[in-house]
Amino acid sequence: ARGGMLVGSCLAGVSFLKGLGFVHAISHMIGAEFDTQHGLTNAIVLPTVLRYNLPSLEEKRHQMAHALNIKNKTSDGFIKEIEARLDRLNIPKSLSEIGVPFDCSGRIADKAMLDSAASTNPVAGDASDLRNLIEQAIKKAR
Repeated sequence: ARGGMLVGSCLAGVSFLKGLGFVHAISHMIGAEFDTQHGLTNAIVLPTVLRYNLPSLEEKRHQMAHALNIKNKTSDGFIKEIEARLDRLNIPKSLSEIGVPFDCSGRIADKAMLDSAASTNPVAGDASDLRNLIEQAIKKAR
């Protein structure tokens, strides 16, 4: 068990070095302002950011689909399977379900752009893109 924890910790460290992207940048700021659980916030935001990122990440999408044993490797199929898994875990379908109001999207987007995780997103974007992603996740992330 200790060996497994060591490997898991090392893999987590490697993932932080590779970059966390918009999911974490958004979640950091929402958590700081609304005291939401970071992992839960990440899970809610994930499908919205995947829709933004995946169309331009074909090779990585195939690798992720293989690692997660997802048969349909298209962007749509990949996202639908991630959403189904989130549903099985009873993850809320929107940020509004955990108390995030719509009127915060611009403020959160501006702050998230300053988060170091935003610069590591695989697809470039600006505060306007982040605001749109946040608004989608507040209304209905999936």
